[in-house]
Amino acid sequence: MSLPVFERISGYFHLARDVHLQGWGEPFLHPELLTMIRIAKAKGCQVSLTTNGGLLSPDRSETLIKEDLDIIAVSLAGASKGTHEAIRRGSHFDTLLANLKTLSGLKAKLRSKTPKLVFSFLMTKTNIEELADAVSLARELGVNELVANNLDYSPTEVQDDLKVFSCHSTDSRLKRVVERAERKAREIKLPFRRYPLEGEEVIMCELNPLQIVFFSHDGCVSPCVYLNLPKSGSIPRIFCGSYHEIPRVCFGSVAGKDFMEIWNSPEYTEFRKVYQNRLDVFEKTYGHMGPLITDWHELERAERMLKSGLSQNPLPEGCLTCYKAYGI
Repeated sequence: MSLPVFERISGYFHLARDVHLQGWGEPFLHPELLTMIRIAKAKGCQVSLTTNGGLLSPDRSETLIKEDLDIIAVSLAGASKGTHEAIRRGSHFDTLLANLKTLSGLKAKLRSKTPKLVFSFLMTKTNIEELADAVSLARELGVNELVANNLDYSPTEVQDDLKVFSCHSTDSRLKRVVERAERKAREIKLPFRRYPLEGEEVIMCELNPLQIVFFSHDGCVSPCVYLNLPKSGSIPRIFCGSYHEIPRVCFGSVAGKDFMEIWNSPEYTEFRKVYQNRLDVFEKTYGHMGPLITDWHELERAERMLKSGLSQNPLPEGCLTCYKAYGI
């Protein structure tokens, strides 16, 4: 993304709480990243990014601390050198660990609580056995939280076969492995969040299109990165064993239009309306109930009402075959 495009977007940062400077790529390769961080921080936003950690040099780490970057999420694909480097091709495990130790040490030296360090552990069939070890590694390196993510986008069957979650029923062995990691995290008091191992259609996608906007490098405005991958042509996707191709979704570009004009366009408004209707159905169904539901007949009736309401407000076409719309 060019700096002029970013500056056009930043004109609306007063409407934003969080700015995440990453789509799918390495943010430290961008020559203007520091300038972008400063712009977003000056607008009062919480600023975060996701990195492979390879370019997190001591000088850069000290600069990020002094610039008050809020969160750094580091992609981790194993608790051992062999496993991590086999999945994150081109990554150097030892360098990653050394960089994180340095950053943690600098935070302590400068008495800074930021940036918060998060391990983003990509769960696959080839590394899931190391999840509990990754919890211990996080504690050792001064990482503040571990998030166990699913392989939620697969362009090929080979990649899709690596996922640990199921569209139908959870593998009991994998469930035990994840529970072991959860217990380890509780023991050492490390915040731990993991995604489900079984999908179920959710009311609102985690990438809530009512509140979240994705800008691609060319300024195109989309609900999320999954609908606007950095490629030409349609987007290939494996979903529950079936191959799909979906069109790239771009409601307009800030390079040529005002963002609010794009946001309020009929097409974008109609897309969001589906999710607003789904949210309204949920609130109408359960809004009158207290936090504890003791009447199971009422609960069953509410669940039937919810399913009926959702069937009348189906997901947009591009979301129907996206794992994120099923909570995983």
